[in-house]
Amino acid sequence: MPMLPPAIVRRRSALTRFVRLAGLSCALLGTTRAAPAPANLNAPPLARTATTAVLTWDRPPGGERITAYQIFCDGELAGETTRLSFTLRNLTPDRMHRVGVRGREADGSHSPLSDAVVVRTRPAGKIFDVRDHGARGDGATKDTAAIQRSIAACTPGGTVLIPPGVYLVDHLELKSDMTLDLATGATLHFLGRGQGSYPESTVGLPGPDGDVTVTNFALISAVRVERLTITGGGTVRGNGETWWPHREAPRPRLFKLVQCADVFVQDVTLDDAPSWNTHAVYVDRAVFSEVRFRKMSTARGTNGDGLNPDSSRDVLIVGCTFANQDDSIAIKAGSVAPDRPNRQRSCENITIRDCLVDGTLAPGAHPLGFAIGSETCGGIRHVRVRDCVFRDAASVMNLKSNRDRLGAVVEDVRVEDCIYTNTVWKDEPYNRAPITIDLFYYRRPEAPDSVQPRAPRTPVFRDIHFKNITVENPKGRFAYLCGLVEQPVLGVTFEHVTGAAKLGFHAQNLDDIALRNVTVTAAEGAPFAWINTKNRSVSPEPASSK
Repeated sequence: MPMLPPAIVRRRSALTRFVRLAGLSCALLGTTRAAPAPANLNAPPLARTATTAVLTWDRPPGGERITAYQIFCDGELAGETTRLSFTLRNLTPDRMHRVGVRGREADGSHSPLSDAVVVRTRPAGKIFDVRDHGARGDGATKDTAAIQRSIAACTPGGTVLIPPGVYLVDHLELKSDMTLDLATGATLHFLGRGQGSYPESTVGLPGPDGDVTVTNFALISAVRVERLTITGGGTVRGNGETWWPHREAPRPRLFKLVQCADVFVQDVTLDDAPSWNTHAVYVDRAVFSEVRFRKMSTARGTNGDGLNPDSSRDVLIVGCTFANQDDSIAIKAGSVAPDRPNRQRSCENITIRDCLVDGTLAPGAHPLGFAIGSETCGGIRHVRVRDCVFRDAASVMNLKSNRDRLGAVVEDVRVEDCIYTNTVWKDEPYNRAPITIDLFYYRRPEAPDSVQPRAPRTPVFRDIHFKNITVENPKGRFAYLCGLVEQPVLGVTFEHVTGAAKLGFHAQNLDDIALRNVTVTAAEGAPFAWINTKNRSVSPEPASSK
């Protein structure tokens, strides 16, 4: 065999060493049919603890053959997943870790390794065990005061540890620069209505028209808190069924964040909230990763939303599971009324990825899916939803508002790479189809063909896009889009959206709508209905078959 030039030998040797460090076989170098490497690997700095780090990446173009992803950390295989996110665990605190991801195909072949990212874990802080401050965790003793003493004692960067056990509590207040570690096997069990103290307060916040006031009424509260982490694998049980029969009385949120910053919530179960599960108002920079929003109680409730970012900014929701009642995620920006004329600030830069909404995962689950609104007065923009799966949920995305939501501008919303299947939900006034834009939300007999004079504060919805979505909905409509006659929805696109439904695609009061490679099979009626739509583009022209 002829000798190779020294420069080529050196390059081959360097490449071989890199591949071996990643835990890969040198035989991979000869693979010619491998899928492309996973793209855009990222480890958000906020989504790290002393021992964990959240990773996200994109399915590469042409990577349809990939059936799983393998994660390498410091040259060793750290795990495998079928999803597009992963949490590294058991890392060394305060250390740099080198991470890469590759795809695995069904035949056992692999893609190249992604570009590497370097992750630095946080330093390990001092541990404050709640048992050292008098907590029992025996399911019989009220442990609120002991846990609150632990939180008060926690020094900046420290961790309040709640070991396995059942801790009866009524209300907890969190603070800045702390981690609440709710260990696997630990449950914070709230006592329920009439069985404890649930303080209510108001908080003043700045708005574009002047100050606004919001109510802080929750089982767990964090007000004007920074650098807060909640983690650990345990459960918070809100005992919400004790509140459901008293629907006219105020009901607390399970967890409420008000004017907070740099919040990381990871790998906990938030179950059976008295009303909304988690409400984040005026929060800047937050990550919710692998959180389970659940409704185990079969007691029928109302307003059992999962996670509501409200006038919040730069929020990442990744790898979470929703088996709740009502909207799973509702992105909001406040409402106005004669007694509260000032608007809240806008809600911006909300990213939802790799989440599961599943109505079969908990006895009381009745999820509606994701929503924008109906509180939209402050404006909502730059929303991204991708790589999510919806099973027996009412919708993929429901954008909802009405003429009373004065000053609302909802814009730049993109929903991509989602799968929706439904066997239980029928169309309702609050959720008209798996893909909905409804500017007449709960406004009947006010009809979609009614018109009012356009005013400077008439709600505006524009720049809304759906791509690579499949819908199977034998119980109801495929899609329902309805703007105002005096202010049509502007700039809507559907690209590679396909599926079947009982009823087809309803489009009304729209201006500038484009459908590219959209296939709708309707069991009843025409697959497409166009009413008062301007500047419509459809390619190719859809078949008229049912």
